[in-house]
Amino acid sequence: MMTVLELVCYILEFITVLFLIPTNIFIVIVNLLTWIKDKKFSQVEQLITSISVCNFVEEMLTPTYVVNIIYDSPKIKNIYFALSCMVLSCNVWFSTFLCVYFCLKIVNVKNTLYMCLQRNFQKILPWLFVSAILGSVLVSVPFILIITEENVSNPKLNTSAINWQSDSTFISFKERDILFFLTLSWIALLILSISTLVIVTSLFKHMNQVQQNLGGFRSPNVKIHVQALRTIMSLLISNIIILLVLTANLSSNDNMWSYVIIPLYFMSKVVVCWSLIKGNRNLDKTLRNIFSKSHCINTSDDNE
Repeated sequence: MMTVLELVCYILEFITVLFLIPTNIFIVIVNLLTWIKDKKFSQVEQLITSISVCNFVEEMLTPTYVVNIIYDSPKIKNIYFALSCMVLSCNVWFSTFLCVYFCLKIVNVKNTLYMCLQRNFQKILPWLFVSAILGSVLVSVPFILIITEENVSNPKLNTSAINWQSDSTFISFKERDILFFLTLSWIALLILSISTLVIVTSLFKHMNQVQQNLGGFRSPNVKIHVQALRTIMSLLISNIIILLVLTANLSSNDNMWSYVIIPLYFMSKVVVCWSLIKGNRNLDKTLRNIFSKSHCINTSDDNE
């Protein structure tokens, strides 16, 4: 029997999906059209597009979950869970790369390794993408293979992604994969947090330096800091929430408390999309033009 909390989560997820699918499509299409037009795909555009693709795929997995609710199929449930973990893992790593990019772009540190990363980040970014995708696939596929194999040998097994039950060998293998997946995800979040802290520290230092100058807090450098900080803070909060929910669900049989946090995750995803748009000049300008044209069309219709 569906609880009230579950029902609320499903309703919020449905509303979120209606907003996020067109929003992420907008981000991807605008960046791809800019790439085709300018023959140039900047690092920040690559990262924002990658995050938006992950968000879009995550939302498109929702129908799979609905099918599972209708048919209560263990295989569909496990495939949905593994794909969700893969997409979420990619998302947290892409978000981390974006935060590292902002950190390298706006914060100057006199350190050999840091300066080397600043010079070569563009060259290593494609390899970071490949590593993140392959790593996410490798840590997520076992959730399908192992559980499916166990289902065949034991049809009565409760195959819930949250309530796994089996013999000691399977439990040990399962816990090892879960621990590996969560460890990599939390490492990414740690790097993201450190990058955020560095940018915050740099922002306060810069604000103190220019506080006495004319228009201190309105200087372009401060605006860049604040704009980047808004984006990465939304990414940080969103990824913290989902990893907390995942950690609780994967490590405990009691997942009721996660239904309280999940609505925050849905809201944070909306904030992330909006921050990605407002934090990118091209996306923000395109969106403003769309709203402006829509307003003009509505005004002309009213006049008629």
